[in-house]
Amino acid sequence: MPEDTHPSADPGRWIRAALVLFPLGTILLGIASFGIWQWKKDRAADRSFRYAMALRRSISLGEIQRHAGIVRTALGKPDWSQSIPAYLESTMGAENMGYTVRRTRFGKDHSNIDAELTGKSRPRELVVALVPYSGDPLRFERTAQAMAEALSIAHETTGENVTRCLRFAMVPATPDALKEMKSALNRDSERLMQLMVLGSPDAVFMHQLRDILEITKNGTRVVERPATTSPEMTLQSAHELKALLLHAAEKL
Repeated sequence: MPEDTHPSADPGRWIRAALVLFPLGTILLGIASFGIWQWKKDRAADRSFRYAMALRRSISLGEIQRHAGIVRTALGKPDWSQSIPAYLESTMGAENMGYTVRRTRFGKDHSNIDAELTGKSRPRELVVALVPYSGDPLRFERTAQAMAEALSIAHETTGENVTRCLRFAMVPATPDALKEMKSALNRDSERLMQLMVLGSPDAVFMHQLRDILEITKNGTRVVERPATTSPEMTLQSAHELKALLLHAAEKL
């Protein structure tokens, strides 16, 4: 009587299964990897947010007086073009306000300084608070108050969530500084939506600003904020400007 024989395994079946399972496994692995990456990213963002919140400090008369005093003294020194950027870089940096400060050097000893709250969904649309400064003694007080105002607002808004990018920029009041700003905007494909100019710069600078930054062509809204000449005036202006900036940047 012939012995029973078991049908041999079909090697084609295993090949067909492998062709189905391997790509599926690769897809699942990719999904899992993305999930882990997103989880780590969210955790890092949460830690950054909590850290920034811990550094936040309310706008106050004392802080405005302190910043204005330091800036005023620095502007009166021969090396003001170096000491002002150094102070801004240190003051707004990770250890004090929690910002990543960008310093763009140009010319012999000049620098543009900026720091931002990056927009969550439209990061290339910019709302900018701009403080131009110079070594002109006649403008020391209004420049010191304008810079103190911007720094105080930046300190109170650190960690805020915004739709558009909210940027604080301090630049020398020169055409070269504006050209560097324009170059950075073009390089990063950014669109300047609103520009709040503090300290009431003179008409010549504002003409240069509108020309170099192509304000009309780009449809940028420019608001010239009135200069303040005392800490009390600056305090009131800072609260008003903070609300305007967060509204323009579409606070979440």
